[in-house]
Amino acid sequence: MTGRTETALARWDFLKAYVRDWHTVGAVAPTSRAVARKMAALGGVQYAKAIAEFGPGTGAITGELLAALPSDGRMWAFEVYEPFIEHLRAHIHDSRFTLLERSAADLGEVRRVEVPSGFDAVISSIPFSLIGPEGTREIVRAVAENLRPGGMFVALQYHPTYLRPYLMEEFEQVRRNPYPWNIPPTLLLTGRGVRRRT
Repeated sequence: MTGRTETALARWDFLKAYVRDWHTVGAVAPTSRAVARKMAALGGVQYAKAIAEFGPGTGAITGELLAALPSDGRMWAFEVYEPFIEHLRAHIHDSRFTLLERSAADLGEVRRVEVPSGFDAVISSIPFSLIGPEGTREIVRAVAENLRPGGMFVALQYHPTYLRPYLMEEFEQVRRNPYPWNIPPTLLLTGRGVRRRT
């Protein structure tokens, strides 16, 4: 099967998944390679030893993260949508990659067992605006608590304003990177420098 055919099938699978369960999937198509590469660069994945990905979907971002990750790095992907889990198992074969059928909110449990020093980066495609304030705060706080000092959170979002206030609660530096040419247009948000709790 050619790479072009695999890409077309991934896009078709993604669209079908969106129609079936848009609250979980949150997008009509996989992320473009250009945006995926930018997410890897923003997260400093090329220098990382341990990264996590939330909502890998059909692996469009996952592939670029693994391409950037050093040979001695490791990656844990959190996915809850069963058709995507099956797709990832069938298509990603990399000894550095661990697929977890778990919520992103479980990041701390994984970190305590696998990465005691904390993650270098967390890359997310979760549609936070669809999961609501309580779920958003829980996951963003889990990220802040489980990044190593200097670690980066990179979140792909389609809602232009929803996530930033929640990031501001947990991170000292929050930046926006719009990508209007992606389908659909997207926004990359980064969080760095965990706020100290008083």
